[in-house]
Order: sequence, then C-alpha cells, then structure tokens
Amino acid sequence: MNTSFRFLILTIFIALGFITSCNDEDAICTEEDNPSVNNTDIASTDSSSTEDSIEEPPPYDADEIDKINPEELSQEIKELGEKIEILEKDSKKNFDEYTQMAESQKRVLESIKIKKMIMRSKSVGSNEQKNAKIDFEDEKRFGREKLKSLREKNLILSKITKSLAEAKKEKEKLEKKQKYLLKRKKAKNKKS
Repeated sequence: MNTSFRFLILTIFIALGFITSCNDEDAICTEEDNPSVNNTDIASTDSSSTEDSIEEPPPYDADEIDKINPEELSQEIKELGEKIEILEKDSKKNFDEYTQMAESQKRVLESIKIKKMIMRSKSVGSNEQKNAKIDFEDEKRFGREKLKSLREKNLILSKITKSLAEAKKEKEKLEKKQKYLLKRKKAKNKKS
C-alpha cells in the first residue's frame, strides 16, 4: 500500500474515532469543530498513465533536439534525481512523524471515551459529575488540537507527495528525451 493511502486511511480513522467519541447528548462536536478530511489534496506517487509507459519516445522536432546540450540535459536529470532523493527522505521522515501523531491521537480518543464513561457514571448534578464533565471537555479540546495538528501534517505529506510525483514525471520525461537524443546521434553517426 503506498504512503499516501496509508496516511489517508489513518487520518480518516482518527477523525471518525474523534467524531464518535464526541457524539454524546452532553457534548456534541459540531461540523466546524471536526471538518472532514479533504481527500482531494492527497496525491498518489504510483499513478502512471498508459501514455507514460510507452517504450518508444515521442517524436521531437528535429531543430529542438539539435539545440539540446547533452551535458545540460544530463545535469538536469542528475539534479532532479537528487531532488527526488531529498523528497523521498523528507516524505519518510514526515510519514514517521505522522504515524506517531496518529498513535498519540488514538490514545487521546481512548482517554476521551474513558472520561465520558466516568462522567456518565456519576450522579447527575453532583460535584463529581461536574468535575468529570470538566475533565471530559478538557480532554475533548486537547483532542481537537491534536487532530488539527494531524490534519496539518496530512497537508504537508500531500504537498511532498505531489512534488515527488511531479519530479519523477519530469525526470522520466527528460530521460526519454535523452534516450531519443542518443538514438538520433547514433543514427547520424552510422550515416556518416
């Protein structure tokens, strides 16, 4: 399962757990407290169309190909490779942090459930019930803050994943151009 789907599933699980734990007649979380995860921001690095996987490079304009400096093209490909390597490391680091945050959020959800049960077990109107309700509300607020941080990390991961996919696509495009350039030069050398 690729990284973007893993963190999407974790975010949905955490958000649903938080909504469920807040769904109570004493304390209902509103839609604005828990907006749904925006799935449109998630980009997949594994999406490759059939057009991109065609073995034969696309035909290039002869004048355009002749103007290409092979050394500059190689340097561009190398720089993209380095950028991809950095983005992959950054993606792994952020995903590890995201996973830790998600685990922490699960613990907060469990704590919210326990505090809700304690609150319900106390006599209505008693000081114990009021104190338990305050604890429950505090834990809920803490959970919302952690969920907000989790969503922010999700957006960061989405941007990294999107940048990574774009860099890989650009590198592949340049490599196809380089391959075509080399074939064209070989063909010219054979004719000479």
